[in-house]
Amino acid sequence: MTIVSVYTDNITQYRGTVINPNSTLDDFRVLATWNPNLIRWQLSWGLFPHGPADKADVAEYKAWLQTALRDFDAALPIFRESRIKVLLDLHTPPGGRDPHDKWPLFYNQTFQDAYLSVWEMMANRYKNETQIMGYDILNEPNDKDVIPGLLNWRDLAIAVIQRIRAIDPQRTIFVEGSPGGDQHAILKLGLLPFDNMIYSFHYYTPYQFTFQNLYFNITPQTYPGVVAGVMWDKERIRTELQGVAQWKKANNITVHVGEFSAVRWTPGNSTFYFLSDCIDLFEEFGWYWDYHCFRETQAFDVEMIGDKDHPHRSPTPTLTQALLMDWFKKNQH
Repeated sequence: MTIVSVYTDNITQYRGTVINPNSTLDDFRVLATWNPNLIRWQLSWGLFPHGPADKADVAEYKAWLQTALRDFDAALPIFRESRIKVLLDLHTPPGGRDPHDKWPLFYNQTFQDAYLSVWEMMANRYKNETQIMGYDILNEPNDKDVIPGLLNWRDLAIAVIQRIRAIDPQRTIFVEGSPGGDQHAILKLGLLPFDNMIYSFHYYTPYQFTFQNLYFNITPQTYPGVVAGVMWDKERIRTELQGVAQWKKANNITVHVGEFSAVRWTPGNSTFYFLSDCIDLFEEFGWYWDYHCFRETQAFDVEMIGDKDHPHRSPTPTLTQALLMDWFKKNQH
């Protein structure tokens, strides 16, 4: 039997950012002055999507994870003092990705076993840590190449939640869908048979606009405007997100947008207009959200100005930084 319960506490809305775990403690103190009430902490080994985990064995992976958790522990007092809740996100899975972008997690039993065991370890480590709002059990999973005999993503998610809840029965779990963790993937995943769940997805549509001239070179795209032959504006985004909005309402679940962004060098103020429309809709739908990202890649850093090859921090808040800070002013702690 499926058990569904909406997440509840004394906070009506969570708004924040994804953070770069390689930032300094002073960076986190700066972020605290912006007044977010939720940050998504990436346990990330190298640059996404590839990094050292791609070639590491389980022992090396676990050694890295211990170092990453020590860094997290060092920052926790700042978040406690600022009353900022933390979503702990396993961004890099055991096995990483192979050269063909397939996930060894879904074709190697050793890595599935390691995935379950590291979450048991973290559940034990943080079972009494109240500053952690919940666990994002895997970033943008992709089980398109799961082999017979191994668990697909839905079954692996159920297995890991069972392991975590056996240790920490009250812990909130954030889950993303496969492939890729977007708004379509979370609907494909569907409801899981647990209470105290938050269903999370990432929003970067349309990619030709949000990633323009980052990984590929195209004619600059504006927003609102025609992208790949389609008129993109607030109502088009509403249409794109309507399925998740209806699913939330029908099932009384809590939804979280774990990442959303657009490169900062779009023409004019296109990035500002896009982010403003996205946030307006997230708020209308009653979803929690985390902007991607605070002081990570300069492409999405709201404090940066200059072209993509000559970035520098603005001496005054940019339009997009001011947009986030204005929303964060509404936050409760």
